[in-house]
Amino acid sequence: MTTKNLKNDEFYTPAKTIIDELKYYGYDGLFRDKTIYLPCDFDATLPYIKKEIKKVEWECLGTKLYQDVEIYKVMPDLFTEEEKFHGPRNCQFVSYLTEHKDDFGIKDIYISGYDALTAKGLKFQEAPFKCFDIIITNPPFSQMDEWINKIIDFKNNGGQFIFLAPLSILTNTYAFDYFKNKDFWCGYTEPSQYEDCDGNPIKSYLPSVWLTNFNVEKHKRKRPLTKSWKDHPDEFLPYWNYKGIDVKSIDDIPYDYIGVMGVPATFLKDLHPDQFEIVGWSQGKEQLNTLSGMIDWEKNGYTTDMIRLNNTGGMYKKCKGTGGVASSKIVLYNTLELKHPYKCPFCKLLIKNKEIVKEKESYDYDDVVNWLTKELKTKTLDKIWNAKIYKSRSNQKVKHGKGGNK
Repeated sequence: MTTKNLKNDEFYTPAKTIIDELKYYGYDGLFRDKTIYLPCDFDATLPYIKKEIKKVEWECLGTKLYQDVEIYKVMPDLFTEEEKFHGPRNCQFVSYLTEHKDDFGIKDIYISGYDALTAKGLKFQEAPFKCFDIIITNPPFSQMDEWINKIIDFKNNGGQFIFLAPLSILTNTYAFDYFKNKDFWCGYTEPSQYEDCDGNPIKSYLPSVWLTNFNVEKHKRKRPLTKSWKDHPDEFLPYWNYKGIDVKSIDDIPYDYIGVMGVPATFLKDLHPDQFEIVGWSQGKEQLNTLSGMIDWEKNGYTTDMIRLNNTGGMYKKCKGTGGVASSKIVLYNTLELKHPYKCPFCKLLIKNKEIVKEKESYDYDDVVNWLTKELKTKTLDKIWNAKIYKSRSNQKVKHGKGGNK
């Protein structure tokens, strides 16, 4: 795995990380009779691989072109006992899958032969993915956008995959639509440790997730919801510029709220697609422009921009043209009293509960506004809101203008 913004550009996936994840797929028979390609495993000099030539078809301006590329087939019979259990650091995927080739019923295993240290061999961008059934790898994190383009094209042609990605992909606007459209989802485990070329653990903590389009059983288990909005309305701040509420923790998702809720982005790690609908993100012009329920304060005379005094967090980038000013149409704000906005401190995933029972009592954004309006008539803010919620918001100050005054 390579990444441009780190001093050491080569990180290797420990055997335990691979075993902990791939065992779920292998022992469930998902690799049976499949040809697997490992586009980021290399070392074309190994004695247990055989070079092959694959003819790759390309299309350019309506014309079909063909190119011969070199790939390498793993020959398990050529493995020594030592190599089976202690393969080269850059071929841990090869070692594990070859060791279990018969157990998992794998048809064939191929590697690219590309060496990131020398830049020799077949890069994943040029690899003939369509020649294989399954792609498994730890791709270069610095080239994640290119990787996703390649792997989604492979998926659209019937391929299946498992690959590692940085945990930050859960708040990446580029990847969001793929989560929403169910092109991929998180796997079973969340690795955080990698090794150098000598097998020494790298001290840097690198939180990651596996992404796949294989069936992942954990996403079928529905999340138990135990909290009620009716019983705890003081724990869910309304958004100032959007008809929804902010949920501080995934464990606090209310079972009786029928509207849109903003939950931590880590919710994607354990998605439950049959239980919840993904609506959007709490940040990003492209995202918010597509949401129904946005409240346009500009129509009421408020200026477009609001000055942020605190760190935004999440994935919103500073707007150079306005000196770090965030538009109410680019990012969501909370409010304590329906008037003044407070920057939502983290990027939130917007979801809806698909299993609200119509016959039972449920609540929406209008109920939240009505409850708060009533409370404001007799109580101060610190008496209305849960102490933790109030404390985390009351020290934030976001100025906004009306009638051109800031």
